[in-house]
Amino acid sequence: MTKAKRPRKDRNATSRTASPGSLGEVLDNAGFTPLGRRISVGGPKRGDEKRRSTTVPQLETSGGRLERPSAPTWTAPVIEFLADNLPGDPSVAWDHLFITAYEVGCEALAALGEARTIFGGAIPIAEPEIPEVLPRWDDVATTVVWVAGQSNLLGYRHFAGSRGQPNPRGRFRPNIRASHGCGPAYLAPEAFDAFRSLGLVIDGRWTEAAETVFWRDDPPEWAIDFTEDVRFISACSSAVESIPADIAAEIETISLVTDDEVSARFALEVQHRSNPRTKGEIRVLLENHHRYDLDTLFCRRL
Repeated sequence: MTKAKRPRKDRNATSRTASPGSLGEVLDNAGFTPLGRRISVGGPKRGDEKRRSTTVPQLETSGGRLERPSAPTWTAPVIEFLADNLPGDPSVAWDHLFITAYEVGCEALAALGEARTIFGGAIPIAEPEIPEVLPRWDDVATTVVWVAGQSNLLGYRHFAGSRGQPNPRGRFRPNIRASHGCGPAYLAPEAFDAFRSLGLVIDGRWTEAAETVFWRDDPPEWAIDFTEDVRFISACSSAVESIPADIAAEIETISLVTDDEVSARFALEVQHRSNPRTKGEIRVLLENHHRYDLDTLFCRRL
């Protein structure tokens, strides 16, 4: 596959970021297999000298606390990761296949000035340029996590001793150990560059900044109930208090499944299905459909 050259100009960019909180470190070395070498994320790969115009420094510290890297140090590794792992030919177009992870990946490339979204995907821009205002760090980090998972470059593993663990035969052993409320995982070497540049991984473990990003993916293998966390509750309360009136009204409309809607769907089922679902089953079905509409509203307002 021919890789597109992605020249970009040096610009001073700003980024809207949300500060993640922390939990006590939960260390779990059981089954941990280190890669056996240090992953270098600063220098360009062979043949990629023209693709990168920024380097990735080590994470900065302030009073012993790990800090997220400031923009735009993560932009080049993230763009390269998304461009190389979205379906399609990066020199022609990316096809998101109507899969959520790839859809947001295409949108992220557009938000980073690398592509233009089209129906079904995105196409590269001839002269890409990092925008003045970058997308939120946590949105970009979540996108990278989703694309890595969808591309089988990230695999969550159960905590040691947890019930219902699958047979590990044929599965890569974890090379990222549990820490800061996040569980063990396997991360493919080709994904380390983007994850480290975003400050999600350091020295074979998850960073403090990674915790709330993984709340958004909510791996079932880790069984973390963050909905009881005071930071999550506080964020929800703040969102409810500050939500615009027009959005609140739209949410209320989308959330409501009316009896008329259920009856109309039931009538169609009776007419076209030999074994129509009950009205109760139809209500559950419609509620699930409405959840997708809520997701669409949320993404439209990012």
